[in-house]
Amino acid sequence: MAWLPRYLGNLSVYCFRWWRGRLGAWLVTAIAIGAVLSLAATAELFLVLSVRTLSQQTRSASEFQVFLADDAKPQDVDALTAKIAALPAVRKVGYRSKEDAMSLARRDSTMANIAQYTWGNPFPASLVVQLQDPSAAAQVAAVAGNHPAVDKDVSFSYTPSQGTELSQFLSTVRALVLGIAIGALTIAALVAFVLLRSEIAARQTELNILSLLGTPRKVIRLPVLAEGVSLAVVGSLVAILTLVFFGAHVLPAVSETLPFVRVGTSTPVLQTVSAVTLLSSVLTLGACSWFVRLPR
Repeated sequence: MAWLPRYLGNLSVYCFRWWRGRLGAWLVTAIAIGAVLSLAATAELFLVLSVRTLSQQTRSASEFQVFLADDAKPQDVDALTAKIAALPAVRKVGYRSKEDAMSLARRDSTMANIAQYTWGNPFPASLVVQLQDPSAAAQVAAVAGNHPAVDKDVSFSYTPSQGTELSQFLSTVRALVLGIAIGALTIAALVAFVLLRSEIAARQTELNILSLLGTPRKVIRLPVLAEGVSLAVVGSLVAILTLVFFGAHVLPAVSETLPFVRVGTSTPVLQTVSAVTLLSSVLTLGACSWFVRLPR
């Protein structure tokens, strides 16, 4: 095994000689890839935080209330409950009495004044329907719309169209997150591919001699792979530093300037976006190096 350290050392020296003559081009490419990944990672961070906020709203909207008339008969309420529970998009149906609704309103900051200063109990009883997705509210509304147990003035906690719009908007934002990530990796891969091809072209004669001497093609390709991975690592580090600055300074400034924009705690999301950026860029640019054509 004494030959192995010497062999690895020779390979390292060869890779260093490969880069030494074109270090400036490598540095420019690394900065370009870092800029692309920084823009993409920052956009990903903001969009992921937006998706998290929308997901919380979606979970709240998944609780769809069917308000009951004050004179609703128990048998009608039971029949309506059975019909709603039979829908495939419904997880659970529960009954909320007027007293329970009043108790919840007193603990809610937006409803506490109504509960405190209104004579009697203005809150109706309701069926609380747990939906798999807010867009399924249309199915519940179709079943309960003309039922005699349902309040005719205010039938539901929100309209089915509002639930559908929220669900569609959340799907659009998620697709946008994925699209930005794919686009950034594609641009970074193209930039790295151009640099690696120029490296091959600049060393055409050297690589031909190595091939004629019987050097394994994996050994010849090793500097190309190492250069692609190094570009990915350096570019990802630039993007991670940009994310750290954005999370430490920009997001708190946004929260102070625009209090109604709630981005929440960004540290876990920042760590996730950073790890995904590093891993995906290394895999993409490393795979890109294998598609560079070597001389025969």
